[in-house]
Amino acid sequence: MATTLQRFLRKNPIFTYDIFAQAISGDHARSKNTIKALLAHHIQQGHIIRVRRRLFAAVPVGADPKTYPINPYLVAGYATSDAVLAYHSALSFYQMAYSASYRFTYLTQYQSSHFSFRSESYEGVRFPASLVQQHQESIFIHTEDVQGLNVRVTSLERTLVDVLDKPKLGGGWEEIWRSLDMIDRIKINQVAEYALLLNNATTVAKVGFYLSQRQKELNVPADVLLELQKACPRSPHYIDHTARKNGKLLDDWNIIVPKTLIIKSSATRGYRQ
Repeated sequence: MATTLQRFLRKNPIFTYDIFAQAISGDHARSKNTIKALLAHHIQQGHIIRVRRRLFAAVPVGADPKTYPINPYLVAGYATSDAVLAYHSALSFYQMAYSASYRFTYLTQYQSSHFSFRSESYEGVRFPASLVQQHQESIFIHTEDVQGLNVRVTSLERTLVDVLDKPKLGGGWEEIWRSLDMIDRIKINQVAEYALLLNNATTVAKVGFYLSQRQKELNVPADVLLELQKACPRSPHYIDHTARKNGKLLDDWNIIVPKTLIIKSSATRGYRQ
């Protein structure tokens, strides 16, 4: 018959110290020293792996703790108590990332230091300030099942806007454009709603530009594009500070975009030569 610990490890491929302490104690009070000693014993026995401070992973009986694979989405999803997979990591989760990455990003309200585990690196990023001010941090976040555990992930609609808002966290422009090109279905109204919620005119313009480039494929209503245009910058803005060379000014959106991102002819776009 399985012990309480064995049942716990089967159901929790990754867990925090607090969850472990609560599960092991049950209805019986155990001292912190007893819990720590029990945890240390099973780490030494190879039943548990320490991922980072207060975060651990379970190892099945008979598996090698040095090589047993630990799901990186679980590591990122449980790095903090409020972690949300985001940016390129969310694209990857939805199988929309053009390239694989060993860097995993999660949103959190806490100060979470960068850490590495095996070949992957993990970075916590604060929720956008505009969302925090409006108490909208959790808008368009899904809860997904990963090996029987709940992991929070930004929706594809929110992820699309987020990577355009912070291209560095999306893997750079080439990676972002190739990744977003794989999207064939999306809730346009949610994309627009979230873009406007971020309250950043340049971000709105980038989203509008992307949607206009794929208006036919994604069935983007003309009124949505008009709504976004109203919130665009009043003077020309670069798409970001790293994209200042070989750019074109798009009159529709008042942003300067690298030529490589412009996939339609000048006859159908409103940019200046």
